[in-house]
Amino acid sequence: MIKFITGKWSFYISGVVIAFLFVLTLYILDTPVGMSDAYLMLSEYCRDFIYKRRIDELPMLDWQTGFLGGILIGALIASIVGGEWKFKIFPEGGSSKGFVGFSVITPLQGIAGGFLVMLGLQLAGDSFLGQWAAAIQLSTGAWIFLLTALIFGGLTTFLLSLKAGEAGKGKKGGD
Repeated sequence: MIKFITGKWSFYISGVVIAFLFVLTLYILDTPVGMSDAYLMLSEYCRDFIYKRRIDELPMLDWQTGFLGGILIGALIASIVGGEWKFKIFPEGGSSKGFVGFSVITPLQGIAGGFLVMLGLQLAGDSFLGQWAAAIQLSTGAWIFLLTALIFGGLTTFLLSLKAGEAGKGKKGGD
């Protein structure tokens, strides 16, 4: 049993476990799993802090804000236990970006990408996990969202693999 729990799972088993956890949390909490309320609460807290230039009270810690922290902590624990976590200051393979590129530009690109993902979630009205939970409840809008994400994700992956294949052919021809 320990080998099953600590070993790598197929996506079929992972999908069933995640679906079961969504249904379980829906039953226990009587609300679908989602992070958008926590994002909204934290963004309002940050907005108030910027305008008032002081902290009146700390943001409320409920299950949704705990869920945000749990994702970070759970991902870190999973990557450490799985042996795939490495602390790197500079990416492997090297590049012509130099010290400034790796130490300043790369983190800024990561922060900007995270901000755009958060903005997209807010514009969509819910998080991806919330969409999964709504799809389990047979929400038509959630199914449309998930099918759209699947189609465009597959299309993007296909186009990027074509581009990577062309780049690989160019490297082999130049050697």
